[in-house]
Amino acid sequence: MKDIIIVEDGLQERERLHKLFSEAGYRVHACEGVNEAERVLQNTSFRLAVLDIGLNDRSGSYLFNALKGAPSAPQIIIFTGNPSVHLKQRFLEGGAVDYIVKASPQAQNDAFLTRVRELLGEPSAETVDGIELEMFLTQYVPEASRQLFLDANGDFPPCASCSSQSYVVTFGHQPQVPPEVFGQVVCAECGALMDADIA
Repeated sequence: MKDIIIVEDGLQERERLHKLFSEAGYRVHACEGVNEAERVLQNTSFRLAVLDIGLNDRSGSYLFNALKGAPSAPQIIIFTGNPSVHLKQRFLEGGAVDYIVKASPQAQNDAFLTRVRELLGEPSAETVDGIELEMFLTQYVPEASRQLFLDANGDFPPCASCSSQSYVVTFGHQPQVPPEVFGQVVCAECGALMDADIA
C-alpha cells in the first residue's frame, strides 16, 4: 500500500504536489487523468487520494464515486479550481475529508502538507535497502549490458505491482563470496522483483 495518489491534469500542480509529498517522506503516485488512475488502482491501494474534478479525460466526480465504493476506500481530498460552496458541501457530505481550492491559502505547500500529516500521520520509515539501480549500472555494469534493464524508450520499465520506475539492487538474499557477488533488482517502492538474479 502506498500513501497518496494524486489525480491532477495540470502538469505544474501535479509535479508540485508530487515533489511536496515525496520530499516529506510519503510514497506517492501521480496521474494526469481518470484512465491512468484506474489502471494504477487495479494493482495498488492508497491511504489518501488528492483528486481534481475538472479532468481532461473523464470527470473526477466519476472517480470520486468509484473510490468511495471501493472495499479499501482511501480518504479523499478534492483539489479543484472551483470555489463553489454548494459543490464543496456536496463532496463533503458525500465523504470527502476536505475540499481545497487551488491558489487558496489552504493549497499552499505548508498548509497542504500540514493537512496531509493530520490525515495520515508522519510517513512510514519503511524503505527497501540497496544501491539505486541507476548508480549500480553506471559504476559496475558495462555500457553494452545496461540495455538489459531498460525498456524500448530507454527507461526503467514500470513495476508490475505498483507502477513505480524506481529500483534498487539488494545483496542480502544469499551468502556473498567475493569476487562473485549476487543481488536482485527490486522495486524501491514495494520490493517486488524486477528481474532474475544479476551477477
